[in-house]
Amino acid sequence: MMLGCLLFMIFGLNLNVLMIVIFYGIMMMGHRMSFSNTLAESLKVETGSLRADATAVCQTSQQLAGSIGTTVLAAIIAIWQKKPAVSYSLGTAQGSQAAFIFTLIISLIILFSDWKMFKTENNN
Repeated sequence: MMLGCLLFMIFGLNLNVLMIVIFYGIMMMGHRMSFSNTLAESLKVETGSLRADATAVCQTSQQLAGSIGTTVLAAIIAIWQKKPAVSYSLGTAQGSQAAFIFTLIISLIILFSDWKMFKTENNN
């Protein structure tokens, strides 16, 4: 996911359709790997009859996090669109770059957290 965000961030103002498809594919592969690992790790603690409920809670919280993330990224883009010195389309492009920088930072925090979690788990 980080690689896709980094590519979008770097080439954000000069993208063509093929680049968007490739970068988005890279980003979504990372997203799917992260989603699956998070779900598997969170379900390790529940081995009994509540496993289906635990899955539902995990998926619901991931949907909520996705909604919050969409709102935050839309707000970042809107802030850039409101800048008086730039056109709406340039503001959208620059705001999208800023949103991908934010997403990259969040991805790095998640990667560090996962690394610490697995390191702690392996030490026990």
